[in-house]
Amino acid sequence: MKIAWKKTLSTNGSTRATAYAMSNKIITADGKVFVAWLDRVADAQIRTYHIDADRWDAPVLLGQGVDNHSGPGITMDSEGYLYALFGPHCGVFQFRKSVRPCDAGEWTPVERFGEHDTYPGLVCNVDDTLHLTCRGEEPPRKALYRRRPGNGDWSAALALVDSAVPDGYTQYGSTFAIAPDGTIHFGFHIFDMHPEAGKAIGYLRSRDGGETWETATGVRVEVPVTPETECFIEQGPALDMRVGGPVLDGSGRPWLLAAHLENSPQSTTLWHLDGDEWHGQDLLAVVRNALPQVAVLGGTMTFDAEDMIYIALTTIRHGITGKKTDTPGIFVNKWFGNASCEIVLATSADFGKTFEVIPISEVDAKTTNWLPSIERPYGPKPIDTPALIYTHGGPGAGLTEGDPTEVVFVRLEQS
Repeated sequence: MKIAWKKTLSTNGSTRATAYAMSNKIITADGKVFVAWLDRVADAQIRTYHIDADRWDAPVLLGQGVDNHSGPGITMDSEGYLYALFGPHCGVFQFRKSVRPCDAGEWTPVERFGEHDTYPGLVCNVDDTLHLTCRGEEPPRKALYRRRPGNGDWSAALALVDSAVPDGYTQYGSTFAIAPDGTIHFGFHIFDMHPEAGKAIGYLRSRDGGETWETATGVRVEVPVTPETECFIEQGPALDMRVGGPVLDGSGRPWLLAAHLENSPQSTTLWHLDGDEWHGQDLLAVVRNALPQVAVLGGTMTFDAEDMIYIALTTIRHGITGKKTDTPGIFVNKWFGNASCEIVLATSADFGKTFEVIPISEVDAKTTNWLPSIERPYGPKPIDTPALIYTHGGPGAGLTEGDPTEVVFVRLEQS
């Protein structure tokens, strides 16, 4: 695998321009590539690349959010209509549909729904029903689920995951993947500020369009699941994890990433389900074969139609770790937006038996490269060689402060 070319899509990116990984931001269809990101401070943008003509259209403003957590997620239905969701940080979602199939130039008026929502994960099922997962509700928040049948209305929110703590900050990352038979695969993480609670990476699936949910072993569970439910891959009060995925291989097996930010050096585990058992692989060892002096902060992954694994990871110079606080299991993450962060790509053609690791970002000792978002299936159809984007620039001082960043698009090709 190698980089075919790069393109800076914007020099006015937000300080979280390509965040967050639960939101798919790249779709290839009808000879075009559609790419979404967040410009400073909270302008949700989309831009189109015409493959045969080797030409980029000008960016199109989808709308304005509230801060650097407002990044867009996009998907597409079977007729080629694009859908975009963006805008809130614990607020109201903004939702738009393209006026024409496979054309991001014009959009329907903004629809609004939700109350306390953040971090959209949006996909389209085989029947053109949209499925959305996000963080929501009043604190302590939950991981929520909504669906929208083709040309219908959004359903009321259903809580899928509850950290079951009495108060305080809770953080979830959650994403759906759609199998060709319509099965919905759901991967998620829990992080909260209670030292005795169960930080966790978990998995559920639904075989009936989101009506009921079951574990990897096929046991039906009542939702919302809690840390007491038997649906977790990794779990423990001292952990500090973030999920990447799930994505599906050609046999329909779910794969996901578990970033371990509590470790020193930080590491990431690649998990996949084989039958009803989860198998893990340490990606820190994989990356250090090529780059010995780094730690791995997690990332995002996908498969192509030939079952090649692509994992876009953020690395950091070894020795920069989280500082433990007086509260067990709680860390101050010094890695956040650190200038030594870089993007690498790990690929495997044999389901992880062997890997090739290549650098994606150009090393910049003064400015961070981070927040990779790799193209993944937006519905049940597999993709060809994916593209990816990342942010070149620091995190700023808060939700609305900071210098502009660059949004970098990377086209890959087989070497």
